Amino acid sequence: MLKQFKLTNQAPYLILAGMTIFIIFAFFKGNLLVSKSEKELSQEQITTEAKAQQYTLKEIDVKTGELRWKLTAKGGETQEHLQSALIKDIEAKVYKNNEVVFELQAPFAKADASTKEIFLFGNVLVKNNDKSLLLMSSQIALGMNASIEAQKGFDLELINTATIKGETASINEDQTQIIVHDLSEAVFKDISLSGNEVTIIKDKNGSLQNVEIKNGGKIILTNQDNDNLSANTINWKQNGEIEATNNVIFISKDKVFKSNYLLLKQDKTLYARDNVLITHHNTKCYGNSLTYDNKSLITISGKPKAIQEGKQITADKIVYDLTTGKVQAIGNVKTSIEHSVERLADNR
Repeated sequence: MLKQFKLTNQAPYLILAGMTIFIIFAFFKGNLLVSKSEKELSQEQITTEAKAQQYTLKEIDVKTGELRWKLTAKGGETQEHLQSALIKDIEAKVYKNNEVVFELQAPFAKADASTKEIFLFGNVLVKNNDKSLLLMSSQIALGMNASIEAQKGFDLELINTATIKGETASINEDQTQIIVHDLSEAVFKDISLSGNEVTIIKDKNGSLQNVEIKNGGKIILTNQDNDNLSANTINWKQNGEIEATNNVIFISKDKVFKSNYLLLKQDKTLYARDNVLITHHNTKCYGNSLTYDNKSLITISGKPKAIQEGKQITADKIVYDLTTGKVQAIGNVKTSIEHSVERLADNR
């Protein structure tokens, strides 16, 4: 009975020892399994398993159920914990109303699962359905619409219509609107233009309808002796009219017009207002408003002033004849001689 009692008293210690041995065994067994798993699923093998010989991606409009774009690639691999994919040898089509509007080719592309965007990069080539548009860019973005965006520099050719170069361009599905940032040059039949923010509107036949330039730009009238106009804001209309505001400078042959507002019509009739200045050879005329009939006469009103060969003339209205170089002053005429520091020095 005494031996049995001692054995019974030791039972808890025996159970504790047995559990300790089991835990140690399980620990070493677990480490062995983990080590084996790490060897079987090495990083190289994970990458290999994430690679594919062919990718097919597409985007469906959740509201209409229409296909937005479809892309095929000859190979690629996933990145960033399967959140993106780098693919190569790309061919893509962009759809509108189940019809192809753009076809794209690129050496590489990156697909982002979180943003649902595709960036094609390398030497990306884009054509429209009738091959009247040819776009080349370092990067093209596809998103949740049928338009495309060229990024990081582009060259755009509208066949038999225009050539356009700049930094970024967004083109809608029917190619009637092109929004360009940092436009270096756009050459159309009658005008050439550049600017920071430019919206170009054309019809489906490629004819230019309207151009709006914001934050500074320039238009050259290639059909009118390369007369050029620069301003903060410029609006060119289909009828040939140009409206410009803020820091306007219009240069036509030997004439320079400056103002804060200018309207130039197709027949080159001109109206300007707000801090007007016309410079022609050795004559300068100032005022608050100016009209030019594109013949020979320029009329300045609104506290006008003319300076010619050191003589200053003020009146209610001044008419300057470009052909003869004569200044005609009308109403409350005053004449004075300028005595600038430079003229006094010349007379000594």
